[in-house]
Amino acid sequence: MGEDLSPSLDEKAKRTRDLLTSFYGGDSAPSHGTARIDTFHSIDTTDFDPQRYMNALIGRTNVEGLLQRHVEMAAEIKNLDSDLQMLVYENYNKFISATDTIRRMKINVVGMETNMEHLLEKITSVQSKSDGINASLFERRECIEKLNRTRSLLHKLQFIYDLPARLTKCIKSEAYADAVKYYVGALPVFKAYGQSSFEACRKESEEAIGTVIRHLQARLLSDCEPVEARAEAVVLLKQLGFPVDNLKTEVLEAKLEHFLSELQAEARQQTPGLLETEKSSENMLDSTGSKQSMEFSKKDSIGEFAKTVTAYRIIFPNSEKRLTEVAIDLFNKLFASLQNHEEGVVSATKLISSLRVISSDVRRMDEVLPEACLPDYAIKAAETAIKQHVSEMFGHLYSQLTGDMVALQSQQKERGSSDEMKPLQMALDSGKDVLFQGSMDVLWDFRQLLDDNLDILVKLRDAYIDWVQGGFQDFFRSLKNFFISFSKGTVSNDGKPPLVEKPQADKVSTGVVLVMAQLSVFIEQTVVPKITEEIAASFSGGGARSYEEGPPFVPAEICRMFRSTGGSLMHLYINMQARKLSLLVKKSIATPNWLKYKEPRDVRMFVDLLLEELKTMEVEVQQVLVRGSTQKHRRSDSTGSTNSSRSNRIRDDRSSRLSTQRARNRLLESHVAKLFKQKVEIFTKLEYTQESVISTIVKMCLKSFQEYVRLETFSRSGFQQIQLDTQFLRDPLKEVVEDEAIIDFLLDEVCAAAAERCLDPIPLEPAILDKLIYAKITKNSEQTASS
Repeated sequence: MGEDLSPSLDEKAKRTRDLLTSFYGGDSAPSHGTARIDTFHSIDTTDFDPQRYMNALIGRTNVEGLLQRHVEMAAEIKNLDSDLQMLVYENYNKFISATDTIRRMKINVVGMETNMEHLLEKITSVQSKSDGINASLFERRECIEKLNRTRSLLHKLQFIYDLPARLTKCIKSEAYADAVKYYVGALPVFKAYGQSSFEACRKESEEAIGTVIRHLQARLLSDCEPVEARAEAVVLLKQLGFPVDNLKTEVLEAKLEHFLSELQAEARQQTPGLLETEKSSENMLDSTGSKQSMEFSKKDSIGEFAKTVTAYRIIFPNSEKRLTEVAIDLFNKLFASLQNHEEGVVSATKLISSLRVISSDVRRMDEVLPEACLPDYAIKAAETAIKQHVSEMFGHLYSQLTGDMVALQSQQKERGSSDEMKPLQMALDSGKDVLFQGSMDVLWDFRQLLDDNLDILVKLRDAYIDWVQGGFQDFFRSLKNFFISFSKGTVSNDGKPPLVEKPQADKVSTGVVLVMAQLSVFIEQTVVPKITEEIAASFSGGGARSYEEGPPFVPAEICRMFRSTGGSLMHLYINMQARKLSLLVKKSIATPNWLKYKEPRDVRMFVDLLLEELKTMEVEVQQVLVRGSTQKHRRSDSTGSTNSSRSNRIRDDRSSRLSTQRARNRLLESHVAKLFKQKVEIFTKLEYTQESVISTIVKMCLKSFQEYVRLETFSRSGFQQIQLDTQFLRDPLKEVVEDEAIIDFLLDEVCAAAAERCLDPIPLEPAILDKLIYAKITKNSEQTASS
């Protein structure tokens, strides 16, 4: 407890300050915060209560604590006594020093009053003598001042009369500054008396100063004169009150027009060489383009304009606004001039060369005119140029591919699908090369801009990566739209959508649709993965687009898009081909009068047309699609659709062949037996192979054949003719499909449908059927050998 009551160092310092304050008469009133302190802890305050303090100390402290507190208070008293003693000693020394100073001042001031009295007497004597001199010379001073004014006036009059001669002399010696100074000094006199006393001098002086103005204008407009001389001419013209603003425009615009004409002439001289270089070799273009850009910089036209701007700022101060407008206009015209002389798709090397020239010119112009902020305009112009370059590269790639499809369409119309030159295969290979190699060339071109260390390109790096990635996304989306539109016949021959869309599904040839379907598969499986790999390697980053816009390039979306497009185009191709065959079948069924049909003697011509059309389709498919890796499904006895089973059934019922009722009973029995046959899947999953596509077309054709048969009513001869046609079709169709059982099943369905619609469904005998088929095969072989 004794340790708690011991005063800290802060309390000791506070007591010392209170003592000093009380000694020097400061405000010793306790503060509001101090008054609230307990008396036990505020022994140094003015409202300290000793009795209360002692009572509190005795009540809270034991004997040892009281003794300890006694010792501490005795020590504090000694410290306070020593502090007071030191204060007294220090102030005593100050008092002694002040006393000595006052004593010396009294000694020095003792003789000062006498000296001041003598000084006052002398000043009074000087003033009286000065007043006497002024009084004696007053009249003469007034006369002298009057004569002096007269002399000055005579000098001015003589200057006015001599002014024309002086001006002429200054003109001869080209001292135009002196001439302007003389004339400006005489202007007040001419304004006051120029119409009366000095009219002749005024006219002569105005004629001379007119000559001076013309000489100053010529000096200002002359590029041979030094900048200081031209600036002096502007100042002198302003002193003469000549309107200088008109000269500002004349000087600057004349120089600007001259500079632009030089630039355009130089650009026209460079363009032919550059175009020839592009046509000859791409490697030569790089070297020649850089060489010509060096020649362009050697002419230093921008340097001349920079000198003009510097001189203009010296000649016409405070003209930054006008110079800024002119510099921006010059930059826009310069950039437009470089762009207008480019023909076709500009290579990245040439674009970089142009941007280097622009960057160098802007840097030099910015040094003399930073107020114009030309680097910002240069970045905007470079952004426009790079965007245009990216768009042109993708547009050229798009035009190549769509042009090939349009050319293929025209070629198919002119030559037909059975051309021996294999146009579909050539178009497919060309399209794959354009898509794969063209995309790689585009990426290589874009990579040159990305790898260059030009400051403008470095600032636009992230945005440029987004433009490239977004360009691929837009390119594939446009290509997908073209495939869909072109397949529907809503694209004109130039590859552009017509003003009014008139969908015509059969307007485009089937070969073009097949090629576009295979290209869609190629894009999904080969092109997009390769582009994704290249973009990840060289064009990763970006991020200039906002979060809401999403990533610029989404490979998964493109793959889904072309997977769907390829499937749609393949189904469209199959539907178009199946529709063509179905129309042929429809005519063959709907045209004859089956109730009056004669006994069959030969296979009908429509079968030859059907097989010929199918052969044409097979030629198309072989040019575009690959062969499947699966083996053909051979027919099995469980299908119950073989010739032997059918012949056996006919032989077993030969005795009852003449009975119509029994024939119908057999038909009913065949339907019941069909329920127990092995189930055959007709329409399977479509694959991009020759066998799968041809099989699907044949299946759709035979199903149509069955439906058209169900719409007619047949006599016995008509039914037998259908039987003969379907029997002849079995072997040729089995050669081009994957599953032979499907052919037997579908053709049996056709025969069954004809039997259902027949009034007397008695089939041909197997011998007669085989004989007719053999005769047809022999006839076809002879025709083939003769042709």
